[in-house]
Amino acid sequence: MKTKTIALALLLSIFGVTGCSESKEDTKQEVMSEMEEAGEATAETYEDAKEEAADSWDDAKDSAEEAYEDGKGMASDAYEEGKEKASDAYEEGKEMGADMMEEGAAKTEELKDATAKKLREACIKMKEKMGGDVSECDTKD
Repeated sequence: MKTKTIALALLLSIFGVTGCSESKEDTKQEVMSEMEEAGEATAETYEDAKEEAADSWDDAKDSAEEAYEDGKGMASDAYEEGKEKASDAYEEGKEMGADMMEEGAAKTEELKDATAKKLREACIKMKEKMGGDVSECDTKD
């Protein structure tokens, strides 16, 4: 009976070890398969992130280029507008200066005429008081 028990124990242990080894191989295959799937998923995620980053970079670059071009256009427009305003101000100043010169010339003529009239009146009074020919006061030099 002892021999049968030993044989049975030996048989069970062989089946158990074989079962364990097969179980270990199955588990190892499952783990390897899961790791491979996880690696593929990680690679896909990495590639997707890389593509999204490249797209974001391209979008940022395009936005920066657009902003630069818009700014350049705005600066150019502002420069042209400023140049036009300066030109208008210069022309207006020139016109105002010409108008002032004309007004000054007219005023000078008025003053010359008023001075000549006062001189004539003074000359006439002097000639009348001191005696003399009043007609001499009518000459224009």
